[in-house]
Amino acid sequence: MKPKRNFTVLWLLCAVLIICAVIFVPYYVSGKAFILGWDMRTIYSSNFENLRTMIDAFRENHTLPYWSWANFLGNDFYSSKLFYFNDFFEYFFVFTKLPYSEAIIYMTFLRFLTAALGFHAYCRYQNASDFTCVVAPLLYTFSAYLLQIMRDPFFASFIAFLPLYYLSVDRYIREKKPFFFVFMVFFMFLNSYYLFYMTSLFTILYFIWRWHREYGNLKDMMKHAVILIGYYLIGFMISGVIVIPEILNIIGNSRVGTRSAVLVYESLVPYLNYLSGLFTPTSVVAYRPDAISSIYLYDTPNHQLMAVYVWAGSLCALLFPQLFTDAKERGITIVNTLIISAIALVPILSSVMHGFSEPSFRWMANTTFLLIAAVMPFLDGNKRISRSLLVITTIVCAAGLILTPPIFATILKVTNIRDGYLALLACVPFIVINGFALYQNKKAVLLISTILELCTVCFLTYYANPSQSEVTKEDADRIPFILGKKNYYNEWTMTLDPENEHSFYRSYIDPQTVYFGMGTNYNLDANIRGLLAYDSTYLSSTNDLIRLDEKNVIDYLPWTFNIQNPDIMTLVSTKYAVTGPDQACPFKHGELIGHYADTWNVYLNLDYINLGKTYTGGIMTYDDYDPSMSAEITDKVICHPEDYEEIKALLGTEDVQCYSAWAEGNHVSAGLKATQNGFAVLSVPYDKGWAVMNNGTPVKTYCVNGGMTGIAVTPGENDIQMWFAPRGLKIGELCTIAGIVLCIAVFAADRYRKKK
Repeated sequence: MKPKRNFTVLWLLCAVLIICAVIFVPYYVSGKAFILGWDMRTIYSSNFENLRTMIDAFRENHTLPYWSWANFLGNDFYSSKLFYFNDFFEYFFVFTKLPYSEAIIYMTFLRFLTAALGFHAYCRYQNASDFTCVVAPLLYTFSAYLLQIMRDPFFASFIAFLPLYYLSVDRYIREKKPFFFVFMVFFMFLNSYYLFYMTSLFTILYFIWRWHREYGNLKDMMKHAVILIGYYLIGFMISGVIVIPEILNIIGNSRVGTRSAVLVYESLVPYLNYLSGLFTPTSVVAYRPDAISSIYLYDTPNHQLMAVYVWAGSLCALLFPQLFTDAKERGITIVNTLIISAIALVPILSSVMHGFSEPSFRWMANTTFLLIAAVMPFLDGNKRISRSLLVITTIVCAAGLILTPPIFATILKVTNIRDGYLALLACVPFIVINGFALYQNKKAVLLISTILELCTVCFLTYYANPSQSEVTKEDADRIPFILGKKNYYNEWTMTLDPENEHSFYRSYIDPQTVYFGMGTNYNLDANIRGLLAYDSTYLSSTNDLIRLDEKNVIDYLPWTFNIQNPDIMTLVSTKYAVTGPDQACPFKHGELIGHYADTWNVYLNLDYINLGKTYTGGIMTYDDYDPSMSAEITDKVICHPEDYEEIKALLGTEDVQCYSAWAEGNHVSAGLKATQNGFAVLSVPYDKGWAVMNNGTPVKTYCVNGGMTGIAVTPGENDIQMWFAPRGLKIGELCTIAGIVLCIAVFAADRYRKKK
């Protein structure tokens, strides 16, 4: 029975609940954790716990959460971690006591629900039929892109709101109403400036397509495009207080750069994926633990694993060719297809879409949206469908799904693809059934078949994929807190030495023997100041730390860190090391002082430096430094060439350490007594956001010795106080205020014009 128009949202909700039950119930029943892969276990769960830590500190100390000490050696939490936490779904659960393994299920369901309701609103605005208002949102919500991007939850949240953003573009095109668009620009920038950069470029393509579909020509389009760009800038300005500090923070990161300024991929995988992506549910096979994943997953030169996600159900695959036979759609479809294909298949263009970094296909969520939006009229009415073409498309898509995996495996010389191949074959019947139902205009069959198809793909993507259900909930909840609940280790180390109350120190936690090689971010969960990190938004001064000894600082990826050089450990005020029972002391000069939890060895660094000391061994630039010289980094200043003469003039001959030190949140306090002028290096990561006072007088800071902070000291008592505020925050605040004022002014002018 055809649902009444006012109840299509209820039909949609029922369908979403059914498909989500197929996704989540197996995890509940089996006791497995909904922890989808390495990043979710090592980044997102720990970042979620770090967010709790920062919010708790804010509530207790009323200190704004600008700086996090547990994030590697320290990081600008506001500018770098809001990249992950602008996702407001996190805030529904961060104030609860739920472990991440439970919270992520609820958050994922809300993301699916938001995507479905957002696309439903888009369909309603397009005056789509009741059938399309149910089916099209399902195709988008459970497309290959969204299914797989749930491994990266904060990206998934952005994609969930994408239909509302494009709806705001449509409202301007049709009604010239700009304020919903301004709000969505502000909101999307807030949600992920990284993904919205890609979406902003894609909006040009979408605007042209929608204008042409709305008016049948491009007359007056440029004038309104320019006006819309103006509104876009207002939306950006309103987001400035968040986005500007984020952008200033990330531009110094080594991940930004034209690493892929080439015209051809080194592998055939992206090309083969693009050819088959329309009819292949790549989420089923891309991250499987067996050989077939290498056919559908591209490993970039910078080790960025990406799949080409295009699949949006067999309905889209069957209907896409119809766009080329429709007189109204043919021209614009050809142009869009050529442009999208060029961006996807030419690495330098894909690199541009990825912010001039390694090529990425994350921008193709927009392609998925455009594909579904384009075929919606064909879902609405059978009369527009060329039945002869539909028969050919059904045969080609079914044959393609059957034949392409073994053909691709042969081309790429991949063997043993049986398990993943069988999973793909399970989707073939739905192509045939949907092709038949479209041919016969059987809407009820189409609806049921589509729901069953999406249920099948979702199950095969998640629980039936061994790599997505390998961790038990017990392990997911236990391993991050292997050293005890949050702050337990910190409280324990305070009992080791009375001087620790007046000391700043870090601890080395061996990731293999303590964390079982399961992750490098568990220090965030326990709130430990450690030497490990997996951080794609790391502080830019860390690039200098890498120069001290890349081999013993960088771990398995360019943005993963595990400091193992004992000289660097001493440089950054490492006092303790926790290792397995059979592990040797990682310090040059250390001694075993006890056991933690009666299990792990605890070593004391006999060369420990309390926050910092004056340097007397001379000075050199990074151009003269070699990693073999690391023994000198706690005595000789290593600086950038432009600072050489200035720092050289500050050096003294007295070697003294800070006798007291304290650091919490945005504030560092230290005492250092000297008898002459000198230059001290503090183990506080350098950032332009630090304001330093010595005896109440502002002093200049220098980036020295692997990204640490250097300052001049004077004879007598040096009362060093450091305060942190994110760089660009004031500019961002002014930008936000200006954007709000502009928005109000435009709104008032619009109201006045309408009244008049």
